[in-house]
Amino acid sequence: MSKSSRYEWRDQQAALQERMKGFLENPGNEQLEAVVAEMRAYAAAAQAGTIDIPQRFVSFG
Repeated sequence: MSKSSRYEWRDQQAALQERMKGFLENPGNEQLEAVVAEMRAYAAAAQAGTIDIPQRFVSFG
């Protein structure tokens, strides 16, 4: 996985986590739709090959 691919994946993950955080803090239809849209964008990017998903993910935090 190249450095730029890793950054793209990380950015996509961060965006998804922010949407989910917003939904958990203020559950509602608008926030739910935003989470679903972000998940669809993530899945579409993965299927199109515009982001590489690492084989292993290790979180330190």
